[in-house]
Amino acid sequence: MQAGHAWYLGEVGHQRYLPKSHGFGYNIQFFWLDLDQLATLEQYGSWLKHEKFAAFSYRRRDYLAGDANLKQAVIDQCMALGADADAIDQVFMLSPLANWGLYFSPLTIYYCYGQGKLRWLLAEVSNTPWNERHYYLVPVTSDESPEAAADADQSRQLSDYRHRKNFHVSPFNPLDMLYQWQVGQPGAELLLSITNWRSQQKVFSAWFELKRQPLSAAALKQVLIRTPWPCVQVVFRIYWHAMKLLCKGLPIYSHKKPEDSAL
Repeated sequence: MQAGHAWYLGEVGHQRYLPKSHGFGYNIQFFWLDLDQLATLEQYGSWLKHEKFAAFSYRRRDYLAGDANLKQAVIDQCMALGADADAIDQVFMLSPLANWGLYFSPLTIYYCYGQGKLRWLLAEVSNTPWNERHYYLVPVTSDESPEAAADADQSRQLSDYRHRKNFHVSPFNPLDMLYQWQVGQPGAELLLSITNWRSQQKVFSAWFELKRQPLSAAALKQVLIRTPWPCVQVVFRIYWHAMKLLCKGLPIYSHKKPEDSAL
């Protein structure tokens, strides 16, 4: 089984290839939370709270609707999208938390394990500025155990999965695309990339390259000193780069409602 709560720090990167080049990379941090142990979060000091206002707060309302128990809601959603829910016995969430009362996350990932092995990713995707949510179920084909993945080299072994895009995320990307997910086993490192393909051409890629760190009150304080309001920072960056894309003359695609099919 995976260990408990942790903290992943590293870089998020975006690169647009077509119709014009545009890219960036920023430092970022995500919580890695065992959904069976959410009530224990306050052991990490006053900066982190469970269902209370703080610098960082876990709030059930910020995540997918359904069962009051977030783990059960994740399992229910996986089952609705075709997963064998009986094979899931442990779920970890990779996500920011509400920050001084504000929550925003373009992508939250639920890592679903069965008998000690990563089986599925449930991706909770939100779009800006429409504030809709959609869910993709990504099967993981690697047989590496979490214990083996604790080695950084094992963490770099990636599972590859492609499916049709059916949720309008950015006004600068059309809906008629394919997503390619490359999923590394979370361990000392966490690697995840999503590439958009259109007419067999690579259009856009986004990725995380993160390193695991112990979660502690001291670590939370240091992050807050460097970045006191990370959720606001993410929102600002989204609109800042949207302005740059407009200035570069990229076409804008009309918004379409999410489709029923998730795969």
